[in-house]
Amino acid sequence: MKSTRRAFLGTTAAAAGSMAMAQQRNSIPKRPLGKTGLQTSIIGMGGFHLGSSADLPTAKRMVARAIDAGINFFDNCWDYHEGKSEEWMGAALEGKRDHVVLMTKVCTHGRGRQKAMEMLEQSLRRLRTDHLDVWQIHEVIYENDPDLIFAPGGAIEALDEAKKQGKVRFVGFTGHKDPSIHLRMLSHNYPFDTVQLPLNCFDATFRSFERQVLPELRGAV
Repeated sequence: MKSTRRAFLGTTAAAAGSMAMAQQRNSIPKRPLGKTGLQTSIIGMGGFHLGSSADLPTAKRMVARAIDAGINFFDNCWDYHEGKSEEWMGAALEGKRDHVVLMTKVCTHGRGRQKAMEMLEQSLRRLRTDHLDVWQIHEVIYENDPDLIFAPGGAIEALDEAKKQGKVRFVGFTGHKDPSIHLRMLSHNYPFDTVQLPLNCFDATFRSFERQVLPELRGAV
Protein backbone atom coordinates (compact mmCIF):
# COMPACT_ATOMS: atom_id res chain seq x y z
CA MET A 1 0.00 0.00 0.00
CA LYS A 2 2.79 2.44 0.91
CA SER A 3 4.57 1.72 -2.37
CA THR A 4 1.37 2.18 -4.35
CA ARG A 5 0.57 5.42 -2.55
CA ARG A 6 4.11 6.72 -3.10
CA ALA A 7 3.92 5.90 -6.82
CA PHE A 8 0.52 7.61 -7.07
CA LEU A 9 1.79 10.76 -5.37
CA GLY A 10 4.86 10.79 -7.58
CA THR A 11 2.77 10.47 -10.73
CA THR A 12 0.38 13.17 -9.54
CA ALA A 13 3.25 15.54 -8.75
CA ALA A 14 4.83 14.94 -12.17
CA ALA A 15 1.51 15.61 -13.90
CA ALA A 16 0.99 18.78 -11.89
CA GLY A 17 4.49 19.92 -12.78
CA SER A 18 3.88 19.31 -16.48
CA MET A 19 0.61 21.25 -16.33
CA ALA A 20 2.28 24.14 -14.52
CA MET A 21 5.07 24.17 -17.11
CA ALA A 22 2.56 24.22 -19.97
CA GLN A 23 0.65 27.08 -18.34
CA GLN A 24 3.87 29.00 -17.80
CA ARG A 25 4.86 28.62 -21.45
CA ASN A 26 1.55 30.18 -22.45
CA SER A 27 1.84 33.05 -19.96
CA ILE A 28 3.47 35.56 -22.34
CA PRO A 29 1.10 36.91 -25.02
CA LYS A 30 1.93 36.23 -28.66
CA ARG A 31 1.40 38.36 -31.74
CA PRO A 32 1.65 37.73 -35.51
CA LEU A 33 5.15 38.38 -36.84
CA GLY A 34 4.90 40.49 -39.98
CA LYS A 35 3.53 38.51 -42.91
CA THR A 36 5.07 35.21 -41.79
CA GLY A 37 1.97 33.74 -40.20
CA LEU A 38 4.12 32.89 -37.17
CA GLN A 39 2.97 33.69 -33.65
CA THR A 40 5.82 35.07 -31.55
CA SER A 41 6.02 36.16 -27.93
CA ILE A 42 5.84 39.92 -27.38
CA ILE A 43 9.15 39.62 -25.52
CA GLY A 44 12.09 38.01 -27.27
CA MET A 45 15.58 36.97 -26.25
CA GLY A 46 18.36 38.96 -27.90
CA GLY A 47 21.53 37.21 -28.92
CA PHE A 48 23.79 40.19 -28.25
CA HIS A 49 23.05 40.15 -24.54
CA LEU A 50 23.17 36.36 -24.45
CA GLY A 51 26.73 36.63 -25.73
CA SER A 52 27.50 38.94 -22.80
CA SER A 53 26.77 36.14 -20.32
CA ALA A 54 29.48 35.03 -17.93
CA ASP A 55 29.91 31.67 -19.64
CA LEU A 56 28.15 29.05 -21.75
CA PRO A 57 26.41 27.27 -18.82
CA THR A 58 24.88 30.61 -17.82
CA ALA A 59 23.73 31.22 -21.39
CA LYS A 60 22.14 27.77 -21.50
CA ARG A 61 20.26 28.44 -18.26
CA MET A 62 19.02 31.78 -19.61
CA VAL A 63 17.67 30.18 -22.77
CA ALA A 64 16.01 27.34 -20.88
CA ARG A 65 14.34 29.71 -18.42
CA ALA A 66 13.19 31.99 -21.24
CA ILE A 67 11.51 29.10 -23.05
CA ASP A 68 9.92 27.87 -19.82
CA ALA A 69 8.58 31.40 -19.23
CA GLY A 70 6.86 31.40 -22.62
CA ILE A 71 9.40 33.21 -24.80
CA ASN A 72 9.61 31.65 -28.25
CA PHE A 73 11.32 34.40 -30.29
CA PHE A 74 15.12 34.28 -30.39
CA ASP A 75 17.05 36.98 -32.23
CA ASN A 76 20.69 37.04 -33.23
CA CYS A 77 23.16 38.41 -35.78
CA TRP A 78 26.22 37.08 -37.57
CA ASP A 79 28.59 39.59 -35.96
CA TYR A 80 27.34 39.71 -32.36
CA HIS A 81 30.41 39.15 -30.16
CA GLU A 82 32.29 37.94 -33.26
CA GLY A 83 30.05 34.90 -33.63
CA LYS A 84 30.00 33.84 -29.99
CA SER A 85 26.36 34.86 -29.57
CA GLU A 86 25.26 32.51 -32.33
CA GLU A 87 27.48 29.70 -31.07
CA TRP A 88 26.11 29.92 -27.54
CA MET A 89 22.52 30.22 -28.69
CA GLY A 90 22.96 27.19 -30.93
CA ALA A 91 24.37 25.16 -28.05
CA ALA A 92 21.60 26.32 -25.72
CA LEU A 93 18.85 25.46 -28.20
CA GLU A 94 19.96 21.86 -28.76
CA GLY A 95 16.88 19.72 -28.22
CA LYS A 96 14.72 22.85 -28.10
CA ARG A 97 15.05 24.16 -31.66
CA ASP A 98 11.52 23.14 -32.70
CA HIS A 99 10.02 25.13 -29.82
CA VAL A 100 11.28 28.53 -31.01
CA VAL A 101 11.18 31.01 -33.86
CA LEU A 102 14.86 31.55 -34.65
CA MET A 103 16.06 34.68 -36.42
CA THR A 104 19.52 35.90 -37.29
CA LYS A 105 20.83 38.63 -39.54
CA VAL A 106 23.51 39.25 -42.14
CA CYS A 107 25.67 42.16 -40.98
CA THR A 108 26.57 45.44 -42.64
CA HIS A 109 29.46 44.27 -44.80
CA GLY A 110 27.33 41.51 -46.31
CA ARG A 111 25.60 43.66 -48.91
CA GLY A 112 26.56 41.41 -51.81
CA ARG A 113 24.97 38.05 -52.67
CA GLN A 114 28.12 35.94 -52.29
CA LYS A 115 29.24 37.41 -48.96
CA ALA A 116 25.70 37.20 -47.57
CA MET A 117 25.45 33.51 -48.51
CA GLU A 118 28.81 32.82 -46.85
CA MET A 119 27.55 34.48 -43.68
CA LEU A 120 24.36 32.44 -43.83
CA GLU A 121 26.29 29.16 -43.93
CA GLN A 122 28.41 30.27 -40.98
CA SER A 123 25.33 31.29 -39.02
CA LEU A 124 23.66 27.94 -39.64
CA ARG A 125 26.74 26.09 -38.39
CA ARG A 126 27.02 28.24 -35.29
CA LEU A 127 23.31 27.94 -34.50
CA ARG A 128 23.40 24.16 -35.12
CA THR A 129 20.38 24.18 -37.40
CA ASP A 130 19.66 23.43 -41.03
CA HIS A 131 17.33 26.41 -41.49
CA LEU A 132 16.36 29.79 -40.08
CA ASP A 133 12.81 30.86 -39.49
CA VAL A 134 13.69 34.48 -40.29
CA TRP A 135 16.80 35.94 -41.94
CA GLN A 136 17.16 39.72 -42.11
CA ILE A 137 19.57 42.18 -43.69
CA HIS A 138 20.90 44.02 -40.67
CA GLU A 139 21.29 47.75 -40.02
CA VAL A 140 20.15 49.29 -43.28
CA ILE A 141 21.27 52.71 -42.05
CA TYR A 142 23.54 54.11 -44.76
CA GLU A 143 22.28 56.21 -47.65
CA ASN A 144 23.73 53.87 -50.26
CA ASP A 145 22.52 50.66 -48.58
CA PRO A 146 19.36 50.26 -50.72
CA ASP A 147 21.40 50.74 -53.90
CA LEU A 148 23.96 48.12 -52.85
CA ILE A 149 21.36 45.63 -51.68
CA PHE A 150 19.23 45.84 -54.82
CA ALA A 151 22.12 46.11 -57.30
CA PRO A 152 22.84 43.11 -59.57
CA GLY A 153 24.64 40.61 -57.38
CA GLY A 154 23.35 42.36 -54.27
CA ALA A 155 22.17 40.83 -50.99
CA ILE A 156 18.55 40.77 -52.14
CA GLU A 157 19.52 37.91 -54.45
CA ALA A 158 20.85 36.02 -51.42
CA LEU A 159 17.43 36.27 -49.76
CA ASP A 160 15.81 34.69 -52.81
CA GLU A 161 18.48 32.00 -53.10
CA ALA A 162 18.31 31.09 -49.41
CA LYS A 163 14.53 30.66 -49.57
CA LYS A 164 14.76 28.51 -52.68
CA GLN A 165 17.35 26.29 -50.98
CA GLY A 166 15.07 25.84 -47.97
CA LYS A 167 17.66 27.33 -45.62
CA VAL A 168 15.45 30.30 -44.75
CA ARG A 169 11.68 30.44 -44.36
CA PHE A 170 11.10 34.21 -44.21
CA VAL A 171 13.19 37.30 -44.95
CA GLY A 172 13.32 40.95 -43.99
CA PHE A 173 15.54 43.88 -43.08
CA THR A 174 16.29 46.09 -40.07
CA GLY A 175 17.28 49.70 -39.54
CA HIS A 176 17.03 52.46 -36.99
CA LYS A 177 18.49 55.63 -38.48
CA ASP A 178 16.16 57.40 -40.89
CA PRO A 179 12.68 56.51 -42.22
CA SER A 180 13.68 57.71 -45.69
CA ILE A 181 16.10 54.76 -46.01
CA HIS A 182 13.34 52.32 -45.06
CA LEU A 183 11.05 53.93 -47.62
CA ARG A 184 13.70 53.55 -50.32
CA MET A 185 14.00 49.85 -49.46
CA LEU A 186 10.23 49.45 -49.67
CA SER A 187 10.02 51.38 -52.94
CA HIS A 188 11.46 48.33 -54.73
CA ASN A 189 8.24 46.44 -53.93
CA TYR A 190 10.19 43.39 -52.77
CA PRO A 191 7.95 40.97 -50.84
CA PHE A 192 9.65 41.29 -47.45
CA ASP A 193 8.05 39.15 -44.75
CA THR A 194 9.37 41.26 -41.88
CA VAL A 195 10.63 44.80 -41.40
CA GLN A 196 12.26 45.82 -38.14
CA LEU A 197 12.13 49.48 -37.11
CA PRO A 198 12.27 51.63 -33.96
CA LEU A 199 9.09 53.04 -32.44
CA ASN A 200 9.69 55.70 -29.81
CA CYS A 201 6.93 57.48 -27.91
CA PHE A 202 9.30 60.40 -27.25
CA ASP A 203 10.09 60.79 -30.95
CA ALA A 204 6.66 60.95 -32.57
CA THR A 205 7.44 63.66 -35.11
CA PHE A 206 11.20 63.84 -35.71
CA ARG A 207 12.15 61.19 -38.25
CA SER A 208 9.07 59.29 -37.18
CA PHE A 209 9.02 55.67 -38.31
CA GLU A 210 5.51 55.44 -36.91
CA ARG A 211 4.15 58.19 -39.14
CA GLN A 212 6.20 57.56 -42.26
CA VAL A 213 7.00 53.85 -42.46
CA LEU A 214 4.17 52.05 -40.66
CA PRO A 215 1.48 53.31 -43.10
CA GLU A 216 3.52 51.91 -45.98
CA LEU A 217 3.90 48.57 -44.25
CA ARG A 218 0.20 48.37 -43.46
CA GLY A 219 -0.60 49.06 -47.09
CA ALA A 220 1.74 46.28 -48.21
CA VAL A 221 0.13 43.58 -46.06
